[in-house]
Amino acid sequence: MRKLTLFLAILFVSVLCSACINNIAIQELNNKAQEYMQKGDFQSAISRLESSVDLDGSVFETRYNLGVAYISAQDFKKAQEQLKEAIKIKPDFADSYYSLAVAQESDALKVLEDTDDENQVEVAVVSDDEYSDLKNISKEDALYMVNLLQEAVKSYNKYLELKPQSQDREDILAQVGYLEETASKYAQKYEITNGAEEQQ
Repeated sequence: MRKLTLFLAILFVSVLCSACINNIAIQELNNKAQEYMQKGDFQSAISRLESSVDLDGSVFETRYNLGVAYISAQDFKKAQEQLKEAIKIKPDFADSYYSLAVAQESDALKVLEDTDDENQVEVAVVSDDEYSDLKNISKEDALYMVNLLQEAVKSYNKYLELKPQSQDREDILAQVGYLEETASKYAQKYEITNGAEEQQ
């Protein structure tokens, strides 16, 4: 399995909010979080950014930066939550969709990483040769992974829609193709017709 490493280019954004009552405190917390991120101390950065959200949860930069910090700390579920909040606040900021796609993709592929070869789930498959390159996981995990990969594809495509001249366009398109193929293979293997419907 290959995993997109483009997320290294995910950057913090500076707080530019002028209408915030707690603007100075929020800026200080975000600046301190950025310092911690540069040092690789993701938990301290997250702590500062969570404090900033507590002061004012409507500041786009804080929500976005918190999502980026959660990605760096490999807490992909919380990253997705924060990035979705950032998108609600500022839906036309392309990098939010890119970061969300990275979090969704990473969360999906973590299902495979967490399944080591010795503890794979036994699955009865009619034609195992066709799926020999796929790991055996539970149908529930497959459904979760397929849904997330499909969401990641949507998020990458939204990023490209908002930023059509992106320098990494070809890399992202290649990654989208890989994610679509991976989702399709697991959906076929586990007979998942429409993940969103099956999850309800």
